[in-house]
Amino acid sequence: MTKSGERGFTVIELMVTVAIIAIIAAIAAPSFTNLIRSNRVTSAGNELVALLQIARSEAISNRATATVCPSADGNTCAAAAGNRWIAIVTKNGAPTVLRDSTLSSGVTVTPSTNLSVANNVFTFSPNGFSAVGTNVSGTVGICVGALSGQNDIDVSASVGRISTARRAATSGCGAPADN
Repeated sequence: MTKSGERGFTVIELMVTVAIIAIIAAIAAPSFTNLIRSNRVTSAGNELVALLQIARSEAISNRATATVCPSADGNTCAAAAGNRWIAIVTKNGAPTVLRDSTLSSGVTVTPSTNLSVANNVFTFSPNGFSAVGTNVSGTVGICVGALSGQNDIDVSASVGRISTARRAATSGCGAPADN
């Protein structure tokens, strides 16, 4: 009696299939890595825009002063720009944290000259206008140095207008220009 009706895969067929899957994965992995890096930049930029918009909105609606600044503890401003930022509204001398955001650890945050001189603090007055120290504008650059092409998003506040712009930064993630 012979078993001519049996079906299945041979070891060679299985090895060829695994080899093809490995080749496809090796080709797709760099593209997937760049997609993740690009999404980190976009997500961090969107989060910083949200912080600035919340601070501006609360300053207007509460007729108070609101600030957006880097923070080490989530409650107070820190002088050095980092990946944790907070929005604070101050009314009648009492500060209240509106939002505490931690940007992805895969991004580099670099302040513009105006922002750096002003200890990295954006301030919104009750009329909604922004100030960065004695200047009316400041910019934060959010960058992933290992990403090629448009690897930076600059988030700016200028006279109350919040905007973003993509740019190609160096792998060292240089400082953005002021508006």
